[in-house]
Amino acid sequence: MLGALVAAALSVPVTAPAGAKGTGGNYLKGPVWARDAADWNRTSSPTIADVTGDGVPEILFGSQDGWLQVVDADGRNVSGWPQPVVVAPGAAATAVDSSPTVGDLDRDGRPEIIVGAGTNWPRANSGPGGVVVFRSNGSVKCRSRMAPYAGRDAVYSTPAVGDINGDGYPDFAFGSFNHSVHALDRNCNELPGFPYFQDDTIWSSPVLYDVDGDNRAEVFIGCDSSAGPPVDWQGGIFRRLDWQNGGVVQVWQRAIGDTFYSSAALGDIDGDGRLEVVTGAGNFFHHPDGRRVWAFHLDDGSNVPGWPQDTGGTTLSSPAIGDIDGDGKAREVVIGNADGNVYAFRGNGQRIWVTRPSTGTFVDPSPIIADVIGDRAEDVIIGNDGATFLLDGRNGHEVQRVGELWSYETSAALGRFGARGWRLITAAIDTPHRLSRMEAYAVRAPSRTPSWPMWRKNARHLGARPSGRLAAPLPAGYCSRPSNPPGVPSARSARGYWVLGGDGGIFAFRTPFYGSLPGIGVSRRAISLSSRPTGRGYWLLADNAAVYAFGDARSYGSMAGRPLNAPIRTLVATPTGRGYWLLAADGGIFSFGDAKFYGSTGNLRLAAPVISMAVRPQGDGYWLLAADGGIFSFGSARFKGSLPGTGLCSTPRAVQIRASATGRGYWLLGADGGIFSFGDAKFYGSQPGLYGFRSALDMAIRP
Repeated sequence: MLGALVAAALSVPVTAPAGAKGTGGNYLKGPVWARDAADWNRTSSPTIADVTGDGVPEILFGSQDGWLQVVDADGRNVSGWPQPVVVAPGAAATAVDSSPTVGDLDRDGRPEIIVGAGTNWPRANSGPGGVVVFRSNGSVKCRSRMAPYAGRDAVYSTPAVGDINGDGYPDFAFGSFNHSVHALDRNCNELPGFPYFQDDTIWSSPVLYDVDGDNRAEVFIGCDSSAGPPVDWQGGIFRRLDWQNGGVVQVWQRAIGDTFYSSAALGDIDGDGRLEVVTGAGNFFHHPDGRRVWAFHLDDGSNVPGWPQDTGGTTLSSPAIGDIDGDGKAREVVIGNADGNVYAFRGNGQRIWVTRPSTGTFVDPSPIIADVIGDRAEDVIIGNDGATFLLDGRNGHEVQRVGELWSYETSAALGRFGARGWRLITAAIDTPHRLSRMEAYAVRAPSRTPSWPMWRKNARHLGARPSGRLAAPLPAGYCSRPSNPPGVPSARSARGYWVLGGDGGIFAFRTPFYGSLPGIGVSRRAISLSSRPTGRGYWLLADNAAVYAFGDARSYGSMAGRPLNAPIRTLVATPTGRGYWLLAADGGIFSFGDAKFYGSTGNLRLAAPVISMAVRPQGDGYWLLAADGGIFSFGSARFKGSLPGTGLCSTPRAVQIRASATGRGYWLLGADGGIFSFGDAKFYGSQPGLYGFRSALDMAIRP
């Protein structure tokens, strides 16, 4: 209990700036607050996630005293926290080297927190190893103790959340020192076929991604291996594991001459549409392979052309992927090494720059990537055994040095904290006083959504960019209707709205969050969002015509797997919320639940494909929207205008239509985020640049 009490007592605001000691400016201002803990935090990187559901994220981290901390934007304990990480009832708290993972395992709109427990450090709390799942209020939902192998049971690996067995609910995967890869369901039960015994200890954290499109996330993870049976390989093995027919299948493996301590990152680094995993290595066997950065094709494990690359020092650091050259494509790889250098590579393996920070001797922490300087090229923030550094992404030059403490192996994290704005959170060791210190620095708002804002990229710790691509650039601007500037898709009501991202991610504005495709581990492109009339649920439509229901929404069927004359484009709910229509690109209509058919353009020759539909609130008619902004009316729906009649000298491509509450008007959404109102639909504005949107996708109105 001492660690929790001291941590709470020593959270204090800091008003005097620390002062930049670099060469370029004071972009990281502060610390605005600092928080000390009575025991060391060696490797539990801070996670930023909205745990309380108030729309403002919290900061989560563990430490060697065996306590899991959740603090608010000002560094104060959140109600119900901290909590001891107790793997078995009645046992002592176990030290935490893993980073806490946040995901909605039950799909009830309330997130759970998963944390691994156990360490190889003798001075730490030495309770049994395993994982504990907490509810957001600090109570324990479930826990799982690892069965020791060769006397080892620690979970150093950070869990990743995704649907591994395809049942529609998220699972979580991780490695253990007990020589196995584990995958547990939302109630901490091991999935059939797991644990997967793999020969030696596992330090790495997994990447989860559905590469074969079967709605089950595969597990990609690096593992140690030693001479002698059952595997008889001295070095490391990187594996792709797939859950099939109630068991686990190793699809491919790559063996190297040293261990995999580093955790992989996923992205389309060479821009060929084929995804890759990039990883560092380890140093147990002192083999040359441990100095290299590796890139494997996700589908078959083959080497990506131009890789591996040798850095001259052990690559224990985990790589991050971002857009450091500012070309709008997140394809550059950044990683540190044990010789004290930070490297940046292009997707073809070409070195962009290498830099050595002004203090410190080794770089084991992993970088985060975001545009902090404000030149639209993303920058690198990384720590070492001397300080934390802001590096200019274009050239690697050290811009600022902050937090004169030892980061050991913790990564920083960047997030937006409501009215307080953006803050950088660092976690490091104050070695003279044998304390851990967390610090918060004020940061200007990034010019775009950060490519890699925290350890493992996101709070689910997937280590993945779901699409591997950035949105398209903005089209030509407006020359009339200046009240509708380019920006984010936003259809506003008095109670709030949701915004849908291309990977199925959901952003909730003044309304609850009920889940998303990445949150359940589904890696499909999302194409449509529709809310229930209750405002307590919504449907997401994926590009394979599959329908996913969240909150109080229910599935009534889909066109997935059925022969079609044209692809399905959108889903629209009935006014009762007990059914929906699916719209095809040729204007064909498919009705499910209590949805009724009033006609279609499926038998017409069209100048542009049909892309969206809106239903009258009375349910007695609907409008179809074509890509050129043309409108087709059916049933009791009446024509009120279209984009070609707005007077724009450069008409944006239309992407969505939504009906007004009376059914006597509608909104049209342009591809650039502009919103246009017709009939009695009112214009409430849009929000340019929010969350880095560069191409609008969809809009939803909360009833």
